[in-house]
Amino acid sequence: MRMQLKTILSLSIFLSAAFAVNAQTDKNSIDDKQEESRKKVKSSEEYQETEVNFLLNYYEQDGDHSPVTGGQGTEELTNVAPSFVVHIPMDSLSSLDLNFGIDIYSSASTDNIDYFDTHKTSASSKDARAHINASYSHQLMNSGNAYSVLAGFSQEYDVSSYHAGGSYTFNSKDQNRSLSLSGVYMSDKWDLLYPTELRGNSNETLKDDTRTTLTFGVTYSQVINKRLQALFSAEMVSQSGLLSTPFHRVFFDDAFSFAANKTELASRSHIERLDDSRIKIPVSLRVNYYLSDFIRLKTFYRYYSDSWGISAHTASLELPMMVSPSFIVSPFVRYHTQTAADDFYEFGQASSSSEFYTSDYDLSDFNSVKVGVGFQYSPVMGISNFKSPLRKNKVAQLKSIGLRTAYYDRSDGLNAWLVSLDFGFTF
Repeated sequence: MRMQLKTILSLSIFLSAAFAVNAQTDKNSIDDKQEESRKKVKSSEEYQETEVNFLLNYYEQDGDHSPVTGGQGTEELTNVAPSFVVHIPMDSLSSLDLNFGIDIYSSASTDNIDYFDTHKTSASSKDARAHINASYSHQLMNSGNAYSVLAGFSQEYDVSSYHAGGSYTFNSKDQNRSLSLSGVYMSDKWDLLYPTELRGNSNETLKDDTRTTLTFGVTYSQVINKRLQALFSAEMVSQSGLLSTPFHRVFFDDAFSFAANKTELASRSHIERLDDSRIKIPVSLRVNYYLSDFIRLKTFYRYYSDSWGISAHTASLELPMMVSPSFIVSPFVRYHTQTAADDFYEFGQASSSSEFYTSDYDLSDFNSVKVGVGFQYSPVMGISNFKSPLRKNKVAQLKSIGLRTAYYDRSDGLNAWLVSLDFGFTF
């Protein structure tokens, strides 16, 4: 689960920038109604304001299928992630976006890397990950097309990562259609931390300590009419190198008879082994429909397939509703189902004759549901004003406050709570 959490945190930060597509919304939408009101009270100079969002995310999960202890044991984890997202207009055509923050987590699961050590002192029971990402975007005056370049870096005690990429977007003259092509390169370097009982065992080592990820994407968006918009996206992700996690254990089919004896069980643990190459292909469709001037229906569907044998379907619905000109409520639901990887085995079911094996339930056959609600308070005149710390004789503004909370439940027993706060400022 720790690897999945790191991957989500690493990829989600910069892929959203790489695959962003310009789309013109109709003037009857919720977003446009608020924006039109703001335009009436803003001068042209204020369009060059720097926008800063402070986000505070809290995530808490529990379960009983930890891959650190071979598919059995606690998956308890908490993660607190404060971050800043800064949008700086360079001129009327160019902008710079920065995203930086820290993820602080406590994990009972990874604390069990030293499960069989009577003096357990796992360094990974608590950890912090720092990250910074930057992207530069520019719109071409003559064609109306746009391009962006991005780069970033993250560091924690056993993994360092960096990425770089860019995108180019072709926009129609009326800005109602756009086609975006993007590519991202990512490299992760690991300090190979093995389970305590396997350290120094030359038969239980991995040959790679780096992972390379290449992502290529194409996105097409179109405003179909005043109420209907659609976006289609397809990606190909190629990974190579270290794709297993060094401290994930696997127990073969001879382990059951020793399950009650910790000493004997320790002698039968093995590290997770997975193919050193993987191809992922997700294809998705987003459709937004404005049911009225005050209610929007947002739908999403994705099909996923990879070379490890997993296929998955994901669908979600969200219903943003304008309760007042300043307040929006957005209930949502998301459903996911997937098949298991070819090399997934439950505790004590893997065979020593297999080339690859894992007991990571993120690669198992499961269904999941996430339900939640979001709130956004964004008055036309802002929430409060104060002296800008960035510009002399300028007034800064707390423009909006957002709250989003969700409950996640998975069919293998894992469940989680997520809470996000978003404070929007202009300087």
